Amino acid sequence: MKRPHVPGGQKPNPKSTPVTPKKPARLAAPAASKKPNLKQEGAKLGRLAAYDTKQKRLAARAQRREFRRFTSGNRTRLILVGSGVVSVLVLVGLVLATMFTPLLAIQNIDVVGTHRVKSATVKNAVKSLMGTPLTMVSETQIQQRLSAFPLIESFTTVSLPPHTLRIVILERQPIGIVNLGGTDYLYDPAGVQIEPTKATGRYPRVLVNGDPHDNPNYRAAIDVLLAMPVDVFPRIASIQATSKDDVRIRLRGVANQQILWGDSSDSILKSKVLAALMANTKSKNSLTFDVSSPKAPTVRYGNF
Repeated sequence: MKRPHVPGGQKPNPKSTPVTPKKPARLAAPAASKKPNLKQEGAKLGRLAAYDTKQKRLAARAQRREFRRFTSGNRTRLILVGSGVVSVLVLVGLVLATMFTPLLAIQNIDVVGTHRVKSATVKNAVKSLMGTPLTMVSETQIQQRLSAFPLIESFTTVSLPPHTLRIVILERQPIGIVNLGGTDYLYDPAGVQIEPTKATGRYPRVLVNGDPHDNPNYRAAIDVLLAMPVDVFPRIASIQATSKDDVRIRLRGVANQQILWGDSSDSILKSKVLAALMANTKSKNSLTFDVSSPKAPTVRYGNF
């Protein structure tokens, strides 16, 4: 038996199995296409549409919240500015109404506090203010009209809407008597003459030469009178200041007691020391109380 011929001079492998040619594979038949379920597809599309609508709604809501958050400060400022503008306009309107309309025009002037000055005279001096709005009246205007009244020390005004202006007068109060040309006059602490008087037992006599106004000796005597204890003041018959360092006082009564005050320094201490000295002495004795040095006061019999 002949061996099969192997090309290339190779020896044949006795164990090799002969190759059997494969048959060509058959093409699989296409699977039969399933028929779509229209009901399920419709439900699925509906769910997708509802979800999409919900997401859009949530997004729009979030966008509106963000817009309100960013614009809330502007709205607050606009409200405040608008309120302020309205308030200013209302205020301006009220001011203009009171200035240019008879809404608060003065129709009555009430004067109180007068004793020595006649209230009718004061009303006549300020009658030119009638018809002026209350808001337009200044104290300077009233002061100019009352400058002709030396007995008026000061005044205040009270507006009583809608049409009344009240003027409260503070008259000058007398503190002593000064004799000028043989006539006794009451004077106030500023040296302004008030009126002639015969009530010499009510006020102390201030012994001074010439007009008390702007007189340094009168001023020194008044400073001492103002520092006197309340219970001692009615007992003072006269006071004299030969200089600012030498003020002397004579008390009422037959004993003719006197006080050496010195200058106007330490007035509070001097008044306390004087009150203590007088409380421990008899008013019938002729004494001189020397409090010019309040830390070393003396009491001696007789007058200076």
